[in-house]
Amino acid sequence: MQENIDKQGLIKEIEGLIESDPNAPISSFSMLDFLEIDELCSIKATLLKSKANRSVENEKWFDALCKK
Repeated sequence: MQENIDKQGLIKEIEGLIESDPNAPISSFSMLDFLEIDELCSIKATLLKSKANRSVENEKWFDALCKK
């Protein structure tokens, strides 16, 4: 099912998401090479959800700031 996904490309995407997430569940990029595609996809999905949540929180904060 996930065979056609470029593992190294996926790892690069995850690394970029980790760098922007202060709560990222991964502390070492080197461990990503040992994970399977399904695991990497799950990590990516979690990081994307975290990014979306942070964006919503930032938007709320900015809106509240502008109303002052």
